[in-house]
Amino acid sequence: MFDRLAGRYDLLNTVLSGGADGRWRRRTAAATGLGPGGQALDVACGSGKLTAELRRQAGGGLVVGMDFSGRMLLEAKRREPGPSYVRGDALSLPFPDRTFDAVTIAFGLRNLADPELGLREMARVLKPGGRAVVLEFVRPRHGPLGRLYRAYLVHVLPVVGGLLSGQPRAYRYLSSTVDSYLAPQELVGLARKAGWKDPKIRLLTLGTVGMLSGRAAS
Repeated sequence: MFDRLAGRYDLLNTVLSGGADGRWRRRTAAATGLGPGGQALDVACGSGKLTAELRRQAGGGLVVGMDFSGRMLLEAKRREPGPSYVRGDALSLPFPDRTFDAVTIAFGLRNLADPELGLREMARVLKPGGRAVVLEFVRPRHGPLGRLYRAYLVHVLPVVGGLLSGQPRAYRYLSSTVDSYLAPQELVGLARKAGWKDPKIRLLTLGTVGMLSGRAAS
């Protein structure tokens, strides 16, 4: 599915988020605290937009984008040629323990067969004190705003996404995952269970998106 979406993935993200996706990724990169010469891994990197933000922060440091979709990686290399790219499985990261100063994943956690294992793998490859950051949609809250957000996800997103991408089945799938979105505190609890130290979450854009961050145990 993501192979088929690769060519228009950036355009779709920008349109469907009302242009907020770039700002979310910049804030995620900043939340890692990555400095010049740092080493970072962007899991489920897609077309490489967050990977590129990490590279800008790291200066001359090593930044790796990893994805399971070969076509997404080709698109990332074309759009953002600076970082290194690797094809791999988020549930079995192909890197030694304690390799990176920062590890991120943007809008990929809910697509993993075992999100807790994915978070555990992120912690495993972090250096002691390194920071992990997850950018993810959160479950619509109760009340009028939450109902409006849910209606957008269920009814508007699949129509607009399908028309722009030419892949209506893919966007029907993405909208159908709304019931698998975790509440903010559920994400924090999952990270704590996966071995993250002091996990915290910050809500963005009227509480529709969560930025979960935590550190590797020393």
